[in-house]
Amino acid sequence: MTRLATRRRLARERGVTNVAAGLATLALIVTACYLAFIGMPFGGGTEIKAVFASANEVGERSPVRIAGVQVGEVKKVERGPGGTAIVTMEIDEEGLPIHRDAEVKIRPRIFLEGNFFLDLEPGTPSAGELEEGDTIPLSQTAIAVQLDEILSTLRAGTRAQLRELVADLRAALEDGGAEAFAAGAKPAAGTFRTWAQVAESLRGRRQGDLAGLIEDGGRAMAAIARDEGKLAELVSGLNRTVRGLAAGQDALGRSLSELDGLLEEARPTLASVNQLVPPGRRFLTDVRPGVQAAPATLRDALPLLDQLEGLLRPAELPELRRELDPALRSLSGLEPDLTALFRELWPITECVRRNALPTLLSSVEDPPHTTGEPVYRELLFSLVGLSSASQNFDGNGPAVRYHAGVGTQGVTSGQIPNAGEVVFGLVDQPLLGSRPANPGKEPPFRPDVPCISQDPPNLEAKTGPAPRFIPLSQAKAKDAQAKSQGAKEAEE
Repeated sequence: MTRLATRRRLARERGVTNVAAGLATLALIVTACYLAFIGMPFGGGTEIKAVFASANEVGERSPVRIAGVQVGEVKKVERGPGGTAIVTMEIDEEGLPIHRDAEVKIRPRIFLEGNFFLDLEPGTPSAGELEEGDTIPLSQTAIAVQLDEILSTLRAGTRAQLRELVADLRAALEDGGAEAFAAGAKPAAGTFRTWAQVAESLRGRRQGDLAGLIEDGGRAMAAIARDEGKLAELVSGLNRTVRGLAAGQDALGRSLSELDGLLEEARPTLASVNQLVPPGRRFLTDVRPGVQAAPATLRDALPLLDQLEGLLRPAELPELRRELDPALRSLSGLEPDLTALFRELWPITECVRRNALPTLLSSVEDPPHTTGEPVYRELLFSLVGLSSASQNFDGNGPAVRYHAGVGTQGVTSGQIPNAGEVVFGLVDQPLLGSRPANPGKEPPFRPDVPCISQDPPNLEAKTGPAPRFIPLSQAKAKDAQAKSQGAKEAEE
């Protein structure tokens, strides 16, 4: 009792009673609840209105977001003209400015959760800014489509089939179905990898390819949109196709069961097609310049086409036919002889095409003296060398220049056929080899074998061994002995 009296006496001295302390505490609690659930009674936000076809999904204090960040909230929802709804939003300073071409959409915060927010697109600066109290028109707003609205558009049969689909899906996932799906997801990694390669290919090889594809697709979609009647016919035809598939679902099921075997049989073909893709890509890359140049070529060909069109007109075609008729009749008499001539010329032209031309266009591999020039050019170069070796120095006729070699090594090429002489020479280094290598025997000459059945000649120059070195004195002695033997034979 003494302590309670002491506390009361101290409280009276301080001027604060228990009732006053309780009222102060209650006021603080009420203020905190108001601020937590109602918000600040004052604020510096900008109020902007928006007209929606329906605003049943939103209410006061529904959040307003820009790019997922909350920048304000709904202050009021009221009835608008013609069954519309006017939503007043308070946008914080960090959400400004809002432009006149801004768009607002009512979106669900979580699927099937029931709460919605306003997704605000602030627009572009070139359209100008909205001021306090301005309104975003109905044409720039959109509302969320509810699941029940989607289901209500389905017919009774479709809804029944949807229920069967959900029931079948539940049955498929029971009794190990989920494990089967998990096991089937492992092979799908290769499929996803292939689709990733396809997606990467769609990006193109050069900068701007994907943008061009999108631009071309946009033009195609615009062309489809311009003819709404054909688009409606396309949708109707698709609807009839889907109905036909639904009516023959038993046959469709059997077809799907056979699809596995078909894919197994088609696997080698698909592998071959996959091997053809890189050459096809290279072909398209090579043919692209030709395709790009084709319009100019076609434009240049238009005058010729005009002339041909004039020749094919009914007034000129009979006259042209009468002029050509004698020549065509004479050619018809030559047809048997031309056939026989072409039959005789065909092996020659094929030999030139398959053997002679590839050989003339190929180059001789003779390292380290390989020039890389085709054979026909090297033949022309040799003619230039011969003309420089034999020139008409004076009026007495041409002269041949020889290069005199010096050295301690004596070499000889042996006796020259049809000359009876041995050619000698001096070199300062021993011979390393000969190129091309001597085959050892003369290749057979078979005029009875068609040229087109033979392989083109191999121009690769192989190095053969060096000829056996013969001292100069020994070579001269052999040459003298050969001459003496030849003289005896001539006397006999």
